[in-house]
Amino acid sequence: MSQTMTPRQDVPSLRRAAMIAGAAYLITDATSIYGIFVRSSLIVSGDAALTVSNIAAHAQLFRVGIVSDLLTGAGVVILNLALYELLAPVHRSLARLAALWRLVEVSMGSAIAVNSLVVLSLLNGADHPQAFQPRELQALVRLFVGAQDSGYMVMLLFAGLGSTTYLYLLVRSRYVPKVLALLGLAGSAQVVLFSLARLLFPVFATLAFAAVRALPAIALALLALIFVPIIGFEILLGLWLLVKGVRIPEQT
Repeated sequence: MSQTMTPRQDVPSLRRAAMIAGAAYLITDATSIYGIFVRSSLIVSGDAALTVSNIAAHAQLFRVGIVSDLLTGAGVVILNLALYELLAPVHRSLARLAALWRLVEVSMGSAIAVNSLVVLSLLNGADHPQAFQPRELQALVRLFVGAQDSGYMVMLLFAGLGSTTYLYLLVRSRYVPKVLALLGLAGSAQVVLFSLARLLFPVFATLAFAAVRALPAIALALLALIFVPIIGFEILLGLWLLVKGVRIPEQT
């Protein structure tokens, strides 16, 4: 489907959708980064006993992290609607496909939040800590935390698929500078490849992460220079859409 001419009466609604999308990008980035920070500070990979101790000792912080993840999901719904309204004129079928993929992402995120609440209930419920031996409790928490990790990879896959499709349409639309849109497209595609690699080759991915952590500081800095532009893309795009808006080309 070729890009259709944008009627003049639709231009204000497209600009409004761009501003909403920009604000949603910034808000969801903030809440998701905070949720990741909380999770990484409490969950220790490979040490179920320490993870149990951390969550039990900082239950309220863990609960705030869950709420942060749920707010991220709510923000993604708003972002999804705004991007669909903005990019549907470029190619309605692809925009609809991207919207469905991102809705799957939100559904997976909600399931992960429920999983986290179960962990919290196991450790801080009235009866659960007394019903299990310490080793049994640690095994249950390890099981649920492992399920969360798998769920995050599935969620990341659908987030990447939806974002890649939306960013492809953004490149075609010429709403924003092409370099910015192409950077986002490359980053989104990398998210898809990363999640697939983690799902297909989990042992190899674990070994690769261990090898990366063992690199000297200079090598880590070089890797950061590669990945920081991709990580920061959504923040840049959010600021651009919120402050600069979009240029609506009238073309057939």
